[in-house]
Formats: sequence, C-alpha cells, structure tokens
Amino acid sequence: MREIAENPSTVCFATAFRLSGKTDLTSFAKTLPEGVVLCDPGIVAGIDHVEAILLQTREYWKRNERLVRNGSIEILMRLSSRGQISEAVEASGIKSANSVALLGLVTTVLEVQNVIDRFLSVFGSVVQDMNLLRLDRQKASKLKKYHGLPSSLSKEDLQVALEERSVLLMFSK
Repeated sequence: MREIAENPSTVCFATAFRLSGKTDLTSFAKTLPEGVVLCDPGIVAGIDHVEAILLQTREYWKRNERLVRNGSIEILMRLSSRGQISEAVEASGIKSANSVALLGLVTTVLEVQNVIDRFLSVFGSVVQDMNLLRLDRQKASKLKKYHGLPSSLSKEDLQVALEERSVLLMFSK
C-alpha cells in the first residue's frame, strides 16, 4: 500500500493485487465505504495519476462541487475520464478481473487498513503488486488509444492530459 497524502480530514491511498484467476468483484465493490474504489489497474496511468485524481477530487469535495452523489463513483469517473456513470463502471473492469487496484479517499489510516484487511479476508489468495499501478510503455499505448489521444504523447504528457480530462468533467455535467 502507498499512502499518497494525508491531512487532518483525508487519507489518500492506493495499492494493487494480482488475483488467483478471473474474478467478479462487483458485489464486493458495493460493500466498500464511500470514497473507496476497485478498478482495473490498466486504467491507472501511474501512481502520480492516482495521486492527482484523488487530490483533485478532495479539493472539489471541499468546495461541495461533486459530479455525482456517490464518492466512489465520482473517483471512478475521474480516474477513467468518463462523464457517464455506466461508462465509468464498465471501464472499471471489475466484472472479470485478474488484477485490481484498490484506492480512495478515507478519513483515517485505520480505515485504509480495515478495507485492505476485508479485501484480503474475502480474496485471500492474492498477491500485492504495486507494479500493476506503474505506467509502462504498453499501458501508456493502451491508454492513449482508449482515450483517443495522440500516440506521440510522452508518459508525462499522457498523465497531464488525463488529469485535465478529469477537471473538464466538472464542466460537462
């Protein structure tokens, strides 16, 4: 687990796991606290991308500017740069996953640990693998294609473009 940022009211975190085979995580995802997300690590453009999205989301919430009422769905929409809930849920890839990113905004480090412990108790034969969050060349290429971005973008420019798309969601609602 990587604790991304902490302030008196919010802890941002991200971790990733390899599962023991294709697994439908939909039911478990619905039991997570608001602000916690399960998604395919393939939609994550690196830990810096996760950090930027979580911090951006936290700032909008401080100003009471939400895309949707459910905080987990909002994080997923921002992470996937999808303005429709159904598209963001589909992009999450949790209906048939062999790996998963677990991330979010919670109030305490203890809450983070409780979420991870619950995940491990339900899906015990998993292996934590933070490399799943890394932005490698293959993942960058897939993300550029998925988001309709030029293949010539550098990894850094890809992250910036995805962060900007997330901000633009506020103006498309």
